[in-house]
Amino acid sequence: MSEKLNGVFRSGIIGSIMRNKELEAKKDHTSKLPVQLCYLFLSIPMYIFIFGWLMIPYAIFMCIVLTAGLFLACRCAPEIDVSFMRKQNAVKIIVMLILAMVWVYLAGIGKFAYQNYDHMWRNAILEKLVEEPWPVIINDTKGFFQNPVAMIYYFALWLPAALFGKIFGLEAAHVFLYFWCCIGVMLTFVLLTSLRKKMSLWMIIAFIFFSGLDQVGNFMLNNTADHIWFTTNHLEHWISGFQLSSNSTQLFWVYNQAIPAWLITLLLMVQKDNRSLVFIYSFSLLFCTLPAIGMIPIVACVGIHRIVKTYNKQIKISENIKSILREALTIQNVITGVLIAIISYLFLKANATGNMGFHFLDFKNMLMNYLFCVLIEFLVYYIAMYKLRKKEPLYWVSLATLLIVPMIYVGTSVDFVMRASIPALIVAFVLIFKTIGESFKSSNKVCAYALTGLLALGGITAYHEIMRTVCTTINHSYDETVALEADKIDLIEEDHRNNFFGEFQDSIFFKYLAPKK
Repeated sequence: MSEKLNGVFRSGIIGSIMRNKELEAKKDHTSKLPVQLCYLFLSIPMYIFIFGWLMIPYAIFMCIVLTAGLFLACRCAPEIDVSFMRKQNAVKIIVMLILAMVWVYLAGIGKFAYQNYDHMWRNAILEKLVEEPWPVIINDTKGFFQNPVAMIYYFALWLPAALFGKIFGLEAAHVFLYFWCCIGVMLTFVLLTSLRKKMSLWMIIAFIFFSGLDQVGNFMLNNTADHIWFTTNHLEHWISGFQLSSNSTQLFWVYNQAIPAWLITLLLMVQKDNRSLVFIYSFSLLFCTLPAIGMIPIVACVGIHRIVKTYNKQIKISENIKSILREALTIQNVITGVLIAIISYLFLKANATGNMGFHFLDFKNMLMNYLFCVLIEFLVYYIAMYKLRKKEPLYWVSLATLLIVPMIYVGTSVDFVMRASIPALIVAFVLIFKTIGESFKSSNKVCAYALTGLLALGGITAYHEIMRTVCTTINHSYDETVALEADKIDLIEEDHRNNFFGEFQDSIFFKYLAPKK
């Protein structure tokens, strides 16, 4: 009997030790650091904006508020899976870093390679931020406005490079911007890998090439292989009135919105509670205003899903409400997040001359275009992963977002659908790769092969974007490749000026918050 008791006692001790070791090993494979670095990446431009665009008393106050919110958000940051950081994955990690740096290089950021047309405006914004005192206010010598105008734009991503450029010059600012964007892309890769819980270079490559089936639409409407095979054409203008952009197109054309939109969306997805949701979301307004609108359903979904998941039916409703409010009404949410959102809104609202208003799709004339676009661009992916993802709230919320966003226009362009769709597309990509992984592990390999085939077919769009940079950079001299004659804002034609400038004299922000000039 005593031997049995001793055996049970020893097995109990051994079992306890083994469980403790497992817990320690699990703890070693998780870390808050990647999320904290993302918070810091988003906060640094906000600190610069606070001291560059607010009067000193307000700047000091907001600096204290932001620091307090950042500290509390970092302290309660979720621990995410970092098991991929093991020594045996060192080569893969280096390759992932190289992929980030090459991708940003090919995007033309830093002026090292060919830049697509939209870089003209982005180069001009950085130049004005470097050369002009903050806030940037200029006299309009061309006669487009009657009064001095302020640069009012979602330019947060450029601010660290602009500050660096004020010290070391414009060329140094472009170099700094390249490395700053590399950091943002690398953090995006890390968050993606943590959600996958596995080091997969294939996933990173798939993210770079992720796109809708633009080449299919091109071929069907234009009936020519010239739009499909290996050319340098821009495939995404294949249907009138709509355009969703591949990840490479987003980086190559509107990196200032794409990188923060990727990061903020993934940060929302890795949260395990609601203590920092508003804090995280608030950064999107000054970084990526249009994606911020498309991000609202995702914020709501993540927040509500957390409430439903933690609701305890065994206790009183009042106790559940207290618990929910206690988790959501944190300092970083209620004070830091709300104040950042208010200041960002008031600043962007100051450009009253640039407000063109929202209007909805003309279904009478555009219904066929709409249906064809949503089917080709994303619905095929959602149909393929329906069986495994149909019970996930983010599946339905992201799908609904992608269905609604193309129905909305801002002004006369398709900018809204191109930008507001970015967060939902990131969610779609995460769900796609999650589905592929589960399908290969189960007997339902047909789903995995279908999604893999769709990803490969969609990747042709990104291939065209990349090859345009490669071919143009190789076939032209450096100056011809990166120099844009009109890359100063004061040379931008009249119909684009309201995107960047605003007559600010009657705005609340410049009347009461900004330093007087």
